[in-house]
Amino acid sequence: MMPFMERSAGMSRKTFISILALLLVFSISLVGCSNQESMSPAEDSEPKDSEVVQHNGENEEGIEEQSDIKEEKQAETKYEEEKTEEVGEVQEASEDAEDNRSLNEESNEENISESNAGGSEETNTESLKEHQENVVYISVNRLNVRTDSRADSKTLGSLGKGNEVTVIEEVKNEETTWYKIRYENAEGSNEGWVSSEYTVKDIHELLSSPTIFQDEEMNTYFTSSTLFDDHTVIAYYGHPNSEIMGIVGRHSKEELISLLQKTSEKYDAVNEDKSVIPAIYLVYGTVQPRGEISTMSFDLVMSYIETAYKNGVLVYLDHQIGKHDPVNAINETLPFLRFPNVHLAIDPEWRTDKPMKEVGYVTGEELNAIQNKMREYMTTNEIEGKRQLVFHQFLDSMIHDIEAVSVDYDPVWLVHNTSGWGPPEGKIATHTRNAKATNIPYKGFKLWYFYSNKPGVHFDNPLMTPEQVLELNPAPGLIIYQ
Repeated sequence: MMPFMERSAGMSRKTFISILALLLVFSISLVGCSNQESMSPAEDSEPKDSEVVQHNGENEEGIEEQSDIKEEKQAETKYEEEKTEEVGEVQEASEDAEDNRSLNEESNEENISESNAGGSEETNTESLKEHQENVVYISVNRLNVRTDSRADSKTLGSLGKGNEVTVIEEVKNEETTWYKIRYENAEGSNEGWVSSEYTVKDIHELLSSPTIFQDEEMNTYFTSSTLFDDHTVIAYYGHPNSEIMGIVGRHSKEELISLLQKTSEKYDAVNEDKSVIPAIYLVYGTVQPRGEISTMSFDLVMSYIETAYKNGVLVYLDHQIGKHDPVNAINETLPFLRFPNVHLAIDPEWRTDKPMKEVGYVTGEELNAIQNKMREYMTTNEIEGKRQLVFHQFLDSMIHDIEAVSVDYDPVWLVHNTSGWGPPEGKIATHTRNAKATNIPYKGFKLWYFYSNKPGVHFDNPLMTPEQVLELNPAPGLIIYQ
């Protein structure tokens, strides 16, 4: 049977790719998405709970963004604009200013290139132990990484606030203490020098309150070894700066959690076997042209993690991989596992340097390697609880050698999620096909709310009810609404 995204539209693969390209154009347009033109009352439909409610043209409480989220979006928009500039232009601007700016100015420079030093190296338990003993975190928005322990040495790239690095050498040059660091990002493993002035030893020093994650009752709840045996997860998906990418971008955090809890209650009412736990699913790393990745800022991510924690809500951080090695793609999201309500995800669809021309993939061995890296990080850093790793699939070609995938990476909990939009019969057919991968028993299922009739904006028609979703075989343990 053809995958539902092709079959439901009755189109060729070439046409499917063309539509996918159009979808990508909308998906990556994070900048300015909050200023889209208003739709007519008939089109301006907001998903409420598990159904679609048509607006009557009047302003609905909670639909407009709150002032705090607007400020976050403005700050993030500025960051995204800088991230998507041509690398050559950014490097040239950085070099021209090199001789005239102080170390303090360098540490806060936002308009500079991403780090590109070094290559990939295999992570092992011994190196992770060293990392744990000497780890520090970047404390400013952008900090230059240099070739030597001098402010006038060449810039290799930069690190962002919250990035985790390992100190391998320390020297004092005049009044400044410099760290030689090793760090891992989507490019792989790298080394360079940074000023120690702009680092902290404890990541909690970067939070709105250093004691926010010290609720013992909440921590016990989030890290229970039977959390996913006892609960079905109901998640809302998207990016805070994009209304088109999902429901997350159409509401303030407070409004989002209120709606999410109501949706969870609907599932709880018909779910006889398990309780329900709500979650927010953030697209942390969004693919850009040529496979570049634009990531959310640390402060924006933490604003969701903190709010979710206070309300008993999980958070998933999804990386779309792009041109990068998928095993390296999770390097920047691993440190967020230090917070008890955080889980990770990757999206094979966007593992490509031609995101407008082809659908990406990962291999079974790559999924195993990602799980292994995640397990090693958790073990070395003594991170408690089970942590899920989600991957999406709607085409057979998205997972090569799926039979090679293992789930023997405890405490990592692998989730095989059925993605894609369309009518119920097509979605069910795709889920049934994915269910044949019995070596990955824990399944997920994604639904798409109606948002707009504009070309390239997709949705399920009709949206499946909670009863229909729970009747799937196998019943999904993770249910995502986009």
